[in-house]
Amino acid sequence: MMDLLTVFTPVGGGHKSAALALCETARAAGLSAEALDLFALGPRVFGGAYTRWHLSTTARAPSFYGSAYFAANFRGGALEPIRLRLDSVIFRRLLSEVERLRPRAIVATHHLALVVLGRARRKGVLDVPVVAVVTDYTAHAVWAERGIDAFCTASALPTWELQAHGVPSQRIVRTGIPVRPAFERIAPVRDPEPGEPLRVLVTSGGFGVGPLRAVARSLAAQPNVALTIVCGASHELRARVASDLAGTSAKVIGFERDMPARVADAHVVVGKAGGLTVSETLTAGRPMIVIGAVPGNEKLNEDFVTSGGAGFACEPHQVGWYVGKLRAERRVAEMGTRARRLVQHRAAARVLAVALDRDTAVRAA
Repeated sequence: MMDLLTVFTPVGGGHKSAALALCETARAAGLSAEALDLFALGPRVFGGAYTRWHLSTTARAPSFYGSAYFAANFRGGALEPIRLRLDSVIFRRLLSEVERLRPRAIVATHHLALVVLGRARRKGVLDVPVVAVVTDYTAHAVWAERGIDAFCTASALPTWELQAHGVPSQRIVRTGIPVRPAFERIAPVRDPEPGEPLRVLVTSGGFGVGPLRAVARSLAAQPNVALTIVCGASHELRARVASDLAGTSAKVIGFERDMPARVADAHVVVGKAGGLTVSETLTAGRPMIVIGAVPGNEKLNEDFVTSGGAGFACEPHQVGWYVGKLRAERRVAEMGTRARRLVQHRAAARVLAVALDRDTAVRAA
């Protein structure tokens, strides 16, 4: 029997990152924990198709993705019984895994697992508490499954939205979004001294080749910038960006295993508005320049950053100008402080408290 089972999907890296952050925090507290990829339990063709659809529409047809996001953002409707039935059939092996692992609590960081788990809780065939962690600064209707014991949110908007979708307020706890403890330990940022390079970290996220190259060219035109670009697993992207920046001092790297160290070294982070990218950057106390936010959850995440005074949103070719503005106005430290104040810290520990000691967590919230 284990203490904690986290369930994620590999649709973007954020859901997995949140699940692993919870496991790391649990193990540091002497608990046993395991992260489970939901797509490994379903037909391979489904997982591949779902991920390709998500990545292709957000990258190539963002307006279509946004329209679909908002059109489906309500409970009920003619297609909902079909969706629920389909998810129940595709991921029916999840309950067998839960029975095999016998966890004390389950935390899901993606909504797809909630259909099976919520139904099992309602029918009384699952006696393990199930907690959902909403990994954006907004909550789509697909999160609001019946039968879930508790929902963990990051801010006021997703809390209100879950209530609007029918979730009882007593089942919602504002914990923040779990990030790895290393992001919590990063020292506050300061404004660079006169003559000191401004260190800028660019994370590729879901950027296409064109937008990321435009960001790189924009920053290369700025004087006295120390630029690091993380291109992820795409060798083609890394080669093209490196070619664009040949002859400069920019570092162009592939997959980064120690992202907290990269963020700690930066004055400013440039990236897309994924829920975990935003949470990790803000927790580290770094200003963020958001580019390429897709209509829907990413745009609402972007709004959270900009309305809180923790960063800017702009087009890829404008990034260099905004970096220059931050340096000229000496606002790096100020915006870093605002960033840190926007998020709830020790979110992973808060979620664990909800999952493993529900009554105590609710009283303390």
